[in-house]
Amino acid sequence: MMPLVSAITVPAPQKVVLKFGGSSLRDAERITEVCSLVVSLMEDDGIRPCLVCSAMGKTTNGLLAAADNAIANGVADLSVVRKLHVQTIEDLNVKGTAYADEVCSLIDQCERTLEGVALLGELSPRTRDLVVSYGERLSGRMVAAALNTRLRTSKKLTGFSAIQIEAWDIGVVTSSEFGEATPLEESWTQIPLKLNPILGAGNIVPIVTGFIGKDVNGRVTTLGRGGSDLTASLLGASAGLDEVQVWKDVDGILTADPRLCPNALPVPRVSFEEAAELAYFGAQVLHPLAMQPCIRAGVPMRVKNSYNRYAEGTLITQTRGSSEPALVSCITSKDNVQLVDIVSTRMLGQYGFLARVFEAFDKWKLSVDVIASSEVSVSLTLNRNQIIARKEADVAITENSPELKGLIADLQKVAQVSVTGGHAIVTLIANVEKSPTVVAIVCAVMAKLGISIQMISQGASRVNISIVVPSDRSKEAVAELHKCFFEKDSCCLGSEMVDGLSSTGN
Repeated sequence: MMPLVSAITVPAPQKVVLKFGGSSLRDAERITEVCSLVVSLMEDDGIRPCLVCSAMGKTTNGLLAAADNAIANGVADLSVVRKLHVQTIEDLNVKGTAYADEVCSLIDQCERTLEGVALLGELSPRTRDLVVSYGERLSGRMVAAALNTRLRTSKKLTGFSAIQIEAWDIGVVTSSEFGEATPLEESWTQIPLKLNPILGAGNIVPIVTGFIGKDVNGRVTTLGRGGSDLTASLLGASAGLDEVQVWKDVDGILTADPRLCPNALPVPRVSFEEAAELAYFGAQVLHPLAMQPCIRAGVPMRVKNSYNRYAEGTLITQTRGSSEPALVSCITSKDNVQLVDIVSTRMLGQYGFLARVFEAFDKWKLSVDVIASSEVSVSLTLNRNQIIARKEADVAITENSPELKGLIADLQKVAQVSVTGGHAIVTLIANVEKSPTVVAIVCAVMAKLGISIQMISQGASRVNISIVVPSDRSKEAVAELHKCFFEKDSCCLGSEMVDGLSSTGN
């Protein structure tokens, strides 16, 4: 296989945010493993961590289902959530501890909230956020109880203790957009004032609730998709810590989806720009918004695997840091997109064509994934879930969507418009200096497979090259491209042709 990047040399971090997702904390066994991992990092590597925790397993889904049930049937039933947490308390052998008692008390509080929902028969966005917030609050206390048990058995960490802290008590202040709140600038001044003294004490491990905060009026809010990762990034960046580590269930960012490419490899290092492009075009490792605080402060992020603690993971920094980058770092895809072709010969030589096009998209609140244009034509793709007004409901764009009908009607005043479904975007994060070579190999592979390229685009960032192909052949396209860029002996073109294209770009 081709090498990905040259050797990486970075200073060992000391003060680190360790963020653990729901799958890493799904039950007592996983929480025990996480606590063992944290203690190992503290003992062996000298790390002084701040933990950020997501809700256990599918707790968030359970809370939302209970809320829906309260509205539909007038019943406040948290039995599924209660059973998971009570059983976990017993399995961790922390029953009777202060944090275990708080867990049970919080479940009772949440149930009383749902009783109010059942009585009123409605769930406002504000109340929905309050209900959902209990997941992270329960998880943080569970981890604190288990970690304190583990710390007491460590000879090297005598006197250390874990404390659970609500995000709002550590300085996370957000906007009032329930379900999609964003941290306010005030957070950047409040967090270091509150977090750094705790870490400076030297023997305290703070465990902060991810995903949630409070607005300036003291109302509980949630940060939307990627929220817990955003909490971790915000804490590490604003407090000026050495690194933010996001522990998930994969060995970092991979060269492709391992379900499509069994020989997918971990990528040792990428830039923030590359990671953001990957996330936008289908990779499910980090949400682009979650990286913004670390980009602003220049704090590195690292994606690690809590199921495979010794894997190096992927380091994300401002620059790739490699003297000899590979042709392609990663390949990803996004299915179920629609292709919009806009042609207007009557606008030939006239200014304002693109302005009219994008005014229409703005009017109907539709956003664009990739675009290719000429003087009188534009081709672009719409992601299936990009209707802003329907984001929370996750409703797909269809030919019958009022937004799309309105867009087409407005565009038809100045152009011929066609909209077709059944497409996929295949995106390659590539070496900008070698984009002609990358395109040559991509086109040769698609020709060999008989897959038509319906559109090709290079992003303004110049780190991604995207092609639009039929959706029913996207998996085949990704698998074969991966072979040609990372397993060239298996490539349909043959290794000699790949080497020839790589050396000439023709």
